[in-house]
Amino acid sequence: MPLAEYANHGSVAAMSWFDNIAEFIAAYHHVAYLLVFVMAFWESIPVIGFFVPGSTLIVGAAILVPAGALDLGPVLVLAGLGAVAGDIVSFWMGRRYGRALLGWGPLARRQALVERAERFFGDHGGKAILVGRLTPPLRGILPAIGGMAGMGWRRFLAAAAIAALCWAPAYVLPGALIGASLQLAGEVTARLGALILLVLVFGYLLLLAARAMLFWGLPAGAVAMRRLLVWARAHNNIVGREIVALLDPDHREARALAPLAILLILGGWGFFAILEDVIAGAALVRADASIFNALQALRTPWGDMAMVAITEMGDARVTVPVVIAGIAWLLWRRAWIDAAYLAAAVLIAQGVAAAIKIALHTPRPIPELYEGWSAFSFPSGHATVNAVVYGFLAVMTMRGNGPILRSAIAAAATLLVGLIALSRLYLGAHWFTDVAGGLGFGIAWVGLLGIAYVRHRPAGGLSRGLLPAVTGVLVVAGIVNIAFFHSRDLARYQPVPRAPTMTALEWIGGGWESLPSHRVDLGGEYEEPFTLQLVGSPGYLVETLGRAGWREPAAWNAIGAVAWLATGSGMESLPVLPKLHDGRAPRLMLNLPEEGGRTRLVLRLWDSGFRLKSGDESPPL
Repeated sequence: MPLAEYANHGSVAAMSWFDNIAEFIAAYHHVAYLLVFVMAFWESIPVIGFFVPGSTLIVGAAILVPAGALDLGPVLVLAGLGAVAGDIVSFWMGRRYGRALLGWGPLARRQALVERAERFFGDHGGKAILVGRLTPPLRGILPAIGGMAGMGWRRFLAAAAIAALCWAPAYVLPGALIGASLQLAGEVTARLGALILLVLVFGYLLLLAARAMLFWGLPAGAVAMRRLLVWARAHNNIVGREIVALLDPDHREARALAPLAILLILGGWGFFAILEDVIAGAALVRADASIFNALQALRTPWGDMAMVAITEMGDARVTVPVVIAGIAWLLWRRAWIDAAYLAAAVLIAQGVAAAIKIALHTPRPIPELYEGWSAFSFPSGHATVNAVVYGFLAVMTMRGNGPILRSAIAAAATLLVGLIALSRLYLGAHWFTDVAGGLGFGIAWVGLLGIAYVRHRPAGGLSRGLLPAVTGVLVVAGIVNIAFFHSRDLARYQPVPRAPTMTALEWIGGGWESLPSHRVDLGGEYEEPFTLQLVGSPGYLVETLGRAGWREPAAWNAIGAVAWLATGSGMESLPVLPKLHDGRAPRLMLNLPEEGGRTRLVLRLWDSGFRLKSGDESPPL
């Protein structure tokens, strides 16, 4: 059939990656409702509640309500029921285990928070259950405290029910309002909602990693350091003596070396593993395209504005003033060596990253974004420099401060660097391996230089002035950069539609061989071979194969899910398992049950991105 005739058979609108996700959530709304209940429940349980992002996910679910994926009533009811059920279990645990419960897991390391909760309950009694439900740090503790104090079941249940009636609307309704406001964006609502959820989950995972480092990594590192110290004392040689000098427990800063050693080991291992894959072109490199395509499917004007602003916080127009302010303050305090450490940390990291870029010549996903050696991609300069700047400043400013302020500094630095790294991926400025490699190198360099700094520089009062100095410059420089350059940068990072073309003769004459020969999954691994290339709209194929019995498969919904579990289900009632190629869902899926109904043939079509020139038409390939 002529190419023009293929093009005249209509067109099927390609669905974005998140459109498929949104439809999946809508089809599995019963699972989403169950998740709302489970998250509200687990967030209320002592110990476990510290690690469950229940409120965040409930707000995210509420955002989807105006889009029609979920209903407001069930979300409100299930969130409230989950909260009450979790409080009941927490209250029972307090009555059953008493104060022994306070020695479990993270509670044993949060005695200040536990004492605060006990004082609060002693002052306010049953009202504390209501206020605690609306206070995240106390949410999973106060019901247990009430149980330990012998509070009556009837009084507790009344307080817990009232608290849930207040808490559920306080989290669900704002999320629904956000979702309603996003409706103004029309077709971008789902993608913008997905981006918001991605950022929330990503931020939570960053904080979870920092918390894991604090609660599990540091004790494990301390144990390893003690064993290493025992070994070093038993070996009286130059290596043993250096290790003893470094890990001497009489040294007041010895405990700070454990997290830095962990950063050095994990960051160095991650960087060299990724570097090896980049040089060898391993599966992780092939996964770059999948991650790039998946994130590009989330692009919206509002998302672009937010992510460009975040990436501008990591520009040299911000990091350079921050570093200069830090060095200037240290010089003003006559801390010459400390200033030299900070300058060396940034300059060496920038120089090594630039040298690797020039040596590897890895092209960016969108080559037109930068010129000169900056056009090369691996490792990400933004990820490397920001990890070093804010990581090393965190090392310097955390010394001499209490645990709460140290935790706040670590969390703020982690979130800032992590969001800047995510913005580089979203805007298509870097591949995933670029950002991961840059973070790995930056973290390892902070660990290595931090060990030397902590070992040789005494902790003084520098942190009290250095922290407000660099924070103030960060805020001012960031605001100025966004105010003056945001419009220009928005235009710079606009997604560029790419549709390479070839003529029919070029395609038949060998151009077809330039298309992928196998499906590439999200992990970058080669999967099934592609056995068909089609020119034109899939509509013609649907019509033609339909006469031979091919049909679109059953949708993924409650009925389809149950059909997969039923032993006697025929193939015509079973949905087709979803598969992605380079992060993209198929544009068309058809299936043909074979004789007997126990097996079937499945046809999946992906848009290659190419267009064939045929007169005034450019049908897809």
